[in-house]
Amino acid sequence: MYDKVKRETMVNIHFGCKIEDIASIVILTPIWSLESFTNVAEEVLVKFAGWYKGVTLKFNGKKITVISSGIGAPMSGDCALALNYTDCDTIIFSGSAGAVNTKWCIGDMLVVSDAVIGEGFSRYHSEDIRKDRFGELVQGDRGTAQKLLNTVNKYQSRYGIDCCEGRIFSIDSILGERKDTFDFIREKGCDGVEMEVSAVFTACSCGGKKAAALIIISDLPLKNRNLFEGITETDIKRYNEIKHDLPEMLLEDAAGFR
Repeated sequence: MYDKVKRETMVNIHFGCKIEDIASIVILTPIWSLESFTNVAEEVLVKFAGWYKGVTLKFNGKKITVISSGIGAPMSGDCALALNYTDCDTIIFSGSAGAVNTKWCIGDMLVVSDAVIGEGFSRYHSEDIRKDRFGELVQGDRGTAQKLLNTVNKYQSRYGIDCCEGRIFSIDSILGERKDTFDFIREKGCDGVEMEVSAVFTACSCGGKKAAALIIISDLPLKNRNLFEGITETDIKRYNEIKHDLPEMLLEDAAGFR
């Protein structure tokens, strides 16, 4: 339906900027602030705002774009789809997740190139809209994930955390996280549950873009340390310390791409 809309128009409406303002490497995040990235940048080149807000900056001499993608599969998925109208080739997504693998602790980091679809967005962007894709695996780019893992591994000893590759389940309903849901998620070999990664990977697959995700474990729902209760002050301190330094980790990784 939108095939005849000019690329320039799509980019202007979605991002409020020109095609050339978007770098080849884009960091998408639904929760980390844009300011946390600009605070550690060498130079801010462009700030923009359309349906999504973002900034293009320079870090270690590399031009990198950071976009606030919005929470949930529809917002983040459409943001990644809209980037298909630009010349970017690699998307690094970053957010948080609850652990369903009981070995993980709050503050641990997962590098993700595999996600299981538990959201409805991906159904609209498969070959057949009549096919329900729930429970299917969608893949990002393993090479991009490996580069990301190499970067974050440097920080393991500093924070006393684990940084490993993992698989994510993307859910549409926080209150849908019940025992039967977690049983299904674990059957699928997933380490964590969040709301966006599978949609972003689906969108990137549609546009032929490389994608990987860096996820911080924010809560432990199977250990009664969930989003609503049970999180300790020690947990919060550990999480916030890593969250504070995460933008610089992501920019360091993005700057290493050629």
